[in-house]
Amino acid sequence: MRHTRRTIRAALTNTHALAAAACGRLGLLRFTLETARRVRIAYTNAAGESSVRDIEPRFVKPNKKTGRLYVHAYDNLRGESRNFTLDRIALEAA
Repeated sequence: MRHTRRTIRAALTNTHALAAAACGRLGLLRFTLETARRVRIAYTNAAGESSVRDIEPRFVKPNKKTGRLYVHAYDNLRGESRNFTLDRIALEAA
């Protein structure tokens, strides 16, 4: 029983940390959407390669199949609109 409580507490702590991190990203992205600002992100793609990008977020949308959130933004590095998986974004000071 004691082991189960510890496991549950640890899971809740990790869930809260992940939720707090996501809310932080969403909050800043919402601000950039409302004020039409550019934001600098560190992005890790599916292959594990990281890059720093300046993006201009347009909207955030969920993937209907996976439930993951995607940020649709103009990517200044690539010079085109792209979708970024929210959980692969780390915000930086622009």
